[in-house]
Amino acid sequence: MINRRIPALLGTAALLSMSVAACAANTSEADSEGGSGGDTLEIVSWWTSGSEAAALQVLFDAVQEQDPGLDVVNAAVSGGGGSNAKQALNARLQAGDPPDSWQLHPDGELTSYVAGGNVADVSDLWEENGWAGQMPADLAALQQVDDAYYTVPVGVHRGNVLWTNPSVLDDAGVSIDAEDSLDDLVSALEEVDASGTTAVCLGDKDIFAAGQLLESIIISSIGPENWNGLFTGEYPFDSPDVRTAVETYGHLLELANSDHSALTWDEAALKMADGDCAVTLMGDWAYGELVNAGNEPSDDFAWVPFPSTQPTFVYVGDGFSLPADNISNEGAAELWLTTVMDPQVQTDFAVEKGSIPALSTADVSVLSDYQQSAAEDFQSLPIVSSLAHGQVTTAELSQEYADAVTAFNGNTNVDAFISTMAAAQQSQLD
Repeated sequence: MINRRIPALLGTAALLSMSVAACAANTSEADSEGGSGGDTLEIVSWWTSGSEAAALQVLFDAVQEQDPGLDVVNAAVSGGGGSNAKQALNARLQAGDPPDSWQLHPDGELTSYVAGGNVADVSDLWEENGWAGQMPADLAALQQVDDAYYTVPVGVHRGNVLWTNPSVLDDAGVSIDAEDSLDDLVSALEEVDASGTTAVCLGDKDIFAAGQLLESIIISSIGPENWNGLFTGEYPFDSPDVRTAVETYGHLLELANSDHSALTWDEAALKMADGDCAVTLMGDWAYGELVNAGNEPSDDFAWVPFPSTQPTFVYVGDGFSLPADNISNEGAAELWLTTVMDPQVQTDFAVEKGSIPALSTADVSVLSDYQQSAAEDFQSLPIVSSLAHGQVTTAELSQEYADAVTAFNGNTNVDAFISTMAAAQQSQLD
């Protein structure tokens, strides 16, 4: 079951500082600038890598099939792991010049937009189309603030996936299995390092990638219930198990590529598939990127849920919302939302993106072995929201975490990290 955390309401200004990220890479710029209107539909996202752009095009093609005369403007903004797009969007919202729809994460990030008065209540669309009955109730709840719907989910990503290079592991004489403990994983990576090959590929030019690795280690160490407790005050950030997890993360940094701060997440994933290292931790948007680059599943790369004493699905969601005011093309924007909530469209989108559909009415049998396994785990495992992607808590605490991870990557000071996060946790509760 998804354990929903209700974040404190934040103003629009908080979005400027949000480093919570998602699945974007520094590969392209927005196709167009400025507002939309008439027969134009302008969509803002941070989907610019190869697989992301292909998945976004699926959505564009689908809405244009519904309205062939519609000109869809791709206003995607690359870089910053999504933070660049959010900053550009925030400037437009403050200027009263919103796009017709934009990408966002549910839960904590969504609540920030609602608090700023930026997003429209789309509960009528949910009711008219019966969407709540087509997905798990807890997933639908994450698209709400105060019982009203403000976004629609186009897909579900799993954040805690370890992507592996079978040849590198074989050459080092090690294996990594779902039943392994965190200690088993560390031991295997140490053996890879001893064999002369880099153990971990990390691309944290956009800090969310490092934050995602650390959160996977913390969740593995303390379990899903205590993970949620970090954001309700029921479990302290300065607990011994969190400290041990941060120490483990520091050790994995020692086993990672030395240029990790210069690489994006997708560059790190492709280095793993090329055999430059044994593993990379990334959400399953990496699956779409790896396949898009011509890599063969099970041959060039494999996968395993991040080893944990209690298997957990770390949820990263993508959705689209409408502006509360000054919308240029409301009819086309509503058509956009209903299109991305079509079961077949969500399946087609997932093929390119590596995600699974949010709608339980969508066909997952045509998806990859990885995606079918993710769909099964989504139905059976404890589900928690990501901190690195700003879903489980407020934008303020997410930013504190991103800053603390950045500082730790530079000084590897465990005490400083724990102190910073314990203070941030207490500040949220005060």
